[in-house]
Amino acid sequence: MDRTAIWPLMEAAMFKDILVPQLWGDISMAALRVACSIAVPLQGHVTALVGGSVASSIADAREYRPAGDYRSMCDSLEVTADEVARGIEDELKFSGVSWGIRRNSAYWLTASEIAIRHARYADLLVIEQPQAGLSPRRRFFSEVLSGAGRPVLLVPDSTVTSAVAPHVMVAWNDSREGTRALHDAMPLLRSAGSVEVLMVDEGLEERTDAGHSAAELMAHLARHGVNVEIVRRMRSGASVGQIIVERAREAGADLVVAGGYSHPHLMEQRFGGVTQYLLENTRVPVFFSH
Repeated sequence: MDRTAIWPLMEAAMFKDILVPQLWGDISMAALRVACSIAVPLQGHVTALVGGSVASSIADAREYRPAGDYRSMCDSLEVTADEVARGIEDELKFSGVSWGIRRNSAYWLTASEIAIRHARYADLLVIEQPQAGLSPRRRFFSEVLSGAGRPVLLVPDSTVTSAVAPHVMVAWNDSREGTRALHDAMPLLRSAGSVEVLMVDEGLEERTDAGHSAAELMAHLARHGVNVEIVRRMRSGASVGQIIVERAREAGADLVVAGGYSHPHLMEQRFGGVTQYLLENTRVPVFFSH
């Protein structure tokens, strides 16, 4: 086989174009630095998306919005966007990565609509973990993950950046979302020092089939050059989200890979779910796909 013919396909699977939305009037340094740490070894490009929205009342950004007509609000957003862009330029110009700043001018769209529109031209979005509570930034994450059609890397503000995650934990179930997350994250799995797959067994039927599924999954990942350890946990009282967070802490995981919103996200927001629990409680970056 001519190996030069398959190399472009391998390259195509990498994260060459990374989008970091910065639409709130402040700068997420953690998200920018993590995006750069991913882009540098892959010779990728980081785009910071700056701007704002007058489509809804955003509590976190009210200080940047004077009372008045639509034009004055847009003018205020322009001033804030200029300040944010200058701060981002100061951060990225010495990063050693190809980068750019993209300005949003569609102020009538919501923040999530803006990000989703620009996500069409990206391989990966990097978003800082929002604060706990029902905030606009949490809704932003939920809407972008559900609507962008691209994976989203959720980054706590305390994240220490590294070009390679030494230990990656895949929170696996056989849902569509879990399958997408596993395969979307393949470039990160291949570069990791070690990878474990966490399976949470919830009943007798799952336990009976889990051994066969684990063997097939290990063989599949091995064909991609990813050797994994399977870790099994029983769900006995704790939620699946709690088990994932506890195992990530116990194993010293640097990154968790998970499917996002396997159930409708409005249901998860109201009644709880794995994605919502990780959104609120993770202390390490989580790579989500929907």
